Amino acid sequence: MTEKRHHSGKALLMGVLLLLAAAVWGVIRLNTVNNGGIDGSTNEQRLAYINSYGWDVGITHTDVREVRVPLEFDEVYEKYNDIQREQGFDLRKYRACTVKKYTYAIENASSDSVPICANLLVYEGKIIAADISSAEAEGIVTVLAK
Repeated sequence: MTEKRHHSGKALLMGVLLLLAAAVWGVIRLNTVNNGGIDGSTNEQRLAYINSYGWDVGITHTDVREVRVPLEFDEVYEKYNDIQREQGFDLRKYRACTVKKYTYAIENASSDSVPICANLLVYEGKIIAADISSAEAEGIVTVLAK
């Protein structure tokens, strides 16, 4: 009888641990998938995110402005969203939302003649989009990863 209690106690403990692990995983997944997943509420967090991809952007953004994600995506915005989806983001969830766009000058870019910048879109403190772009009219727009 004592051995039976011992086994049922282990089973109960394992069940509780599995339930706790599932709950923790669910909270992490909810925060990372539904909310953009990357905290960008402070300048330090945004810098750390950009720097984690090997880009050097100094100590602060060069521009910040509010932009509105369009309700209807045209061809250009669909292509931009394709870039975002490559990185795990999807702007379709933020249609018609006003977001903050932070722009950072890249200091270690390979082109000295054309300024390159990192852009982050932040909604409710979460990074929901990121890109590297050049200031040229027909310039590049690409993923943050080198």
